[in-house]
Amino acid sequence: MSFSSLRFAFRSLLRSPGFTLLAIITLGLGIGANTAMFSIVNSVLLKPLPYPKSEQLQRLDRVTPQNPQGRVSAADYLDLRREVQAYGDIGAYALGDTSLSEPGQPAEVVRALRITANLFSVLGVQPQLGRNFLPREDVPGNDLVVIISQRCWQQRFGAARDIIGRTVRVDGQPHEVVGVLPGWFNEWRHFGAFDFFRPLALDQQKSSDRRSTVLRPIGRRHDGLSEADATGFIANFGARLAKDFPEVNAGTVWHAVALNGTAFPKNVLALLALLIGLSAFVLLIACSNLANLLLARTMARAREFAVRGALGASRFQLLRPLISESLLLALAGGVCSIIVARWASDWLSLRTLSENGERFTFAFDWRVFGWAFVASVVTAIAFGLAPALFALRLNVNDTLKSGARGTTGGRGHQRFRHGLIVGQFALAMVLLAGAALYIRAFNELSSTRGGWESARLVTGTVVLPTASYGDAEKINTFHRLTLERLQAMPGVASVSISSFTPFFNWGDVRKYVVEGRDLPQPGQEPAAIVNSITSTYFDTYQTRVLAGRPFNEHDTLTSAKVFIISQTTAAALFGNENPVGRRLAQTGTGSPQWGEIVGIAADVKSVLPDPGPVTLQLYQPMSQEPRPYNEIAVRTTGGAPSSFVVPIRNIMTQLDPDLPVRQLQAADVMIERANTQTAILRDMITAFAVLGVGLASLGIYGVIARTMAQRTSEFAIRFALGACARDITGIVLISGAKLAAIGLALGLLGAMGLSRLLVATNPGMHFNNPLVMALPALLLIAIALIASWLPARRAARINPIEALRAE
Repeated sequence: MSFSSLRFAFRSLLRSPGFTLLAIITLGLGIGANTAMFSIVNSVLLKPLPYPKSEQLQRLDRVTPQNPQGRVSAADYLDLRREVQAYGDIGAYALGDTSLSEPGQPAEVVRALRITANLFSVLGVQPQLGRNFLPREDVPGNDLVVIISQRCWQQRFGAARDIIGRTVRVDGQPHEVVGVLPGWFNEWRHFGAFDFFRPLALDQQKSSDRRSTVLRPIGRRHDGLSEADATGFIANFGARLAKDFPEVNAGTVWHAVALNGTAFPKNVLALLALLIGLSAFVLLIACSNLANLLLARTMARAREFAVRGALGASRFQLLRPLISESLLLALAGGVCSIIVARWASDWLSLRTLSENGERFTFAFDWRVFGWAFVASVVTAIAFGLAPALFALRLNVNDTLKSGARGTTGGRGHQRFRHGLIVGQFALAMVLLAGAALYIRAFNELSSTRGGWESARLVTGTVVLPTASYGDAEKINTFHRLTLERLQAMPGVASVSISSFTPFFNWGDVRKYVVEGRDLPQPGQEPAAIVNSITSTYFDTYQTRVLAGRPFNEHDTLTSAKVFIISQTTAAALFGNENPVGRRLAQTGTGSPQWGEIVGIAADVKSVLPDPGPVTLQLYQPMSQEPRPYNEIAVRTTGGAPSSFVVPIRNIMTQLDPDLPVRQLQAADVMIERANTQTAILRDMITAFAVLGVGLASLGIYGVIARTMAQRTSEFAIRFALGACARDITGIVLISGAKLAAIGLALGLLGAMGLSRLLVATNPGMHFNNPLVMALPALLLIAIALIASWLPARRAARINPIEALRAE
């Protein structure tokens, strides 16, 4: 392609600024939406992790029916460490948010991890300042050291060069800063949210515990060990555990998966694939518009091509200006698409902003720019074939004899253009129906209040450090004082403490057996979500106790164990029998410790779309199993819940200055933030729908306007034979409505398929609603009629004498 050809094409495009601008915007929007989605895929899956030889890193999962990506127990991890020579090296981490106290300042919550001393070595991370943990520091009593992120070093300590060796107060105890991590370690896919890292320091009790699964192992396989062999080694190890310790590991399977693919759970990756498909629909609509624009422009230049052909121009010489124009449009559209994609990615990044300032960032590297360039060129050339073929198939004699500036291109070309419009409306119908279904399902999910009431409720999290609250009596004393102080606040109706809130169906998953029944096979025991609660829990959350009694002050650490179960649990375990007075015992704890069921509570439903695989719910008194992880809930008698946040925080500071309250806020705010991912997905599907409908509207307007302009002489003759303006308007509107109706019929079939995909990728949400799917169809019909009415009005105003004289 010569420079002179490109220069001629550039001048030709400048002579048609309306066409050029519309084509560039169409390409920019269509490819921009696709490029934005590719930037997410690139950041999540394609971009290598910033660790040396990151392809050797694997995450080790203990898979159970209750948790497909489960963590492992400390005892199981230590067993694996003893056999690690055949695999490579393995480290682990556990969540462990801490409090940071500065002199004269209230304690703050810091996102933190407890890590094995070798984890950074496994990852290949070397601090930019200081050193990694030493093996001797991974022992209780020697673990008062901390490594901080670069972000924390800069924001909290002003990037002080003397930070190494400085003492900071963490969880009420002095800790020495021994290292500062490099900036690239704040990679959001895995460890970007965390600022403090402390040694795991397992004590004897935790080291022998196979029931509490809190560790997430990460392995680096040997250079000579293939991924398949490494995966097989981990699977065999899990099988041996299931055989040797069936009471806790029966039915479990261990998986080793590439660390680079574990940033998001599988359901998020499925949703990402769905969004990529929807963005492809937008691109197809944009491409159809581009093909129609190019075909209309080529038909308008039919006489020009006929003259060139008559003067002896070769096929290549006829095609060269079209190809040159397509390449220039592709280049400009690619630049526009990068701008659109950058804006869309920045918007999405802002939507993921968390309370601590962390947000997802989507890298625009050579892969993204290359994708945008290749997509632009391929799109422009592929959908420029139709006008190119039209130019090559022109009948030179007929075109020159017609004396017209342009041509209609015959019935074949009309059918092709109409087919593109039908396809656009079908795709727009799928997008709009998907958006309508998702909006309705999201609103239904947001209004769900299953067995609890969040209005006039303030919640916050307090994690009690082991160093200060190392035994049950100290935890119980803290609970008692907290309840007394908060209950005494003016405007407070009820206060409770629990290990989990009821909003998300979270909790410890434990297996139980029923007294007087045959013991099930190991791994087949019924599993329930266990929540430790104070006696005021049901009043605070307004959950009804349907039978029996709630917990009371007589249920203490030394009294007989008692339980309350949910309706679903009662039906699953006892059928039509009355469970009150029956006894349960947890499995996997050695000798069974039986507890009596004293009540049945109403079921509580999660506000999250996917409630998880475990539906049975069980409550036990917090006093009988005090937990360091505490969810405080305060129900008010009136006023804005946010007005209670500061007084509650002040009371908690008075109780323990080193103990911050995390995420202290109105419960409704917490629920809204918990559904951020679903809200973002709703907004993205809606954006694709609006974009697709807008492009489809432009498409049908352009085709109808062009077709009506080519039928000017026909309309003039009809006027001369007695037709009125209403007749001409009807012809044009019916033409547009037919195309839209065919497209909508096909689109309805696609929308039904999309609703099934939405059900599969969004468990817990309901998308089967024919009435909701009918509304987008009515909207698209209205849009089609409006888009057809504008050229219809122009056609109805034709002066037949002037039109026939021009012909």
